[in-house]
Amino acid sequence: MDKAETARTGAKSGKSCACSLQSDPPGWIARARATMNALEGPRSRPHVGHWIEFHHSVPSTMPLARVILDERGDGAAGTVVIADHQTAGRGRLARGWEDASGRGLLGSYILCGELLPEHPALAVMLAGLALVRAIGECCPELEDHVRLKWPNDVIAVEAESPVKVAGILVESIFQEQELSGVILGIGVNVNQRQEELPTVRGGGLPPSSLALLGHRGGPPHRGYSPIEREDLLVALCRALDDLCAPGSRPSAEAVHARWQRALYGLGAAVTAHSADRPVRGRAVGTSAQGA
Repeated sequence: MDKAETARTGAKSGKSCACSLQSDPPGWIARARATMNALEGPRSRPHVGHWIEFHHSVPSTMPLARVILDERGDGAAGTVVIADHQTAGRGRLARGWEDASGRGLLGSYILCGELLPEHPALAVMLAGLALVRAIGECCPELEDHVRLKWPNDVIAVEAESPVKVAGILVESIFQEQELSGVILGIGVNVNQRQEELPTVRGGGLPPSSLALLGHRGGPPHRGYSPIEREDLLVALCRALDDLCAPGSRPSAEAVHARWQRALYGLGAAVTAHSADRPVRGRAVGTSAQGA
């Protein structure tokens, strides 16, 4: 793990802190921090992305975010932990998440305190909707092609078949049977070239990256147009904040309705891969819990 400054002044008190935790952050992180600091202004609460902790390489950002949440409690609200590379990244059902160093957007986003979702099932919906919005803002040419695949994938729908561009992992933390915090683990394939993408396992969708889907009008095609990762990070933080912050957050019912509209394949035959076997059926809708 890289050496990081531990300048967490005000952490226990819950005060917002935009100080740099990484002694030598790359330019894209420095630019993202500067943008988020400028956007924050005189706020009475921390917003998502007010504190961005960066590491060059870690096993996973999720345990680091959990330590911050355990140490700071509600003062951790809006903290983001980013890594250029994860050596033991994981996805749903403990599946591994492979990445090419410096090519993706890999991070954990802490929602607690005023940013805490109403119930755990909302977390994956909020993350999915925020990702769709952020990708659409940074890649307008993909806006009409990015959808959600139940339960936790973000896909781009090409002419031939959908491809996976992002995944979401949610860890819910309870204290005395009450939800006290949520950590969103989000991995986005941003600038990987074809040979840098992971191998498809277990009948999953083929992966692609936003850069590979770059185009100049018409449906997505397999070109290559690099994306600025700091732009995507800032857009994602802003989208999450709008969906989670008091005063702007939609109701749980509205979130579910928007999430369901963004789902790909409703009405079609589907195969859901559980831990032990695939389950086949027809997708007709979801419950308020996203099931």
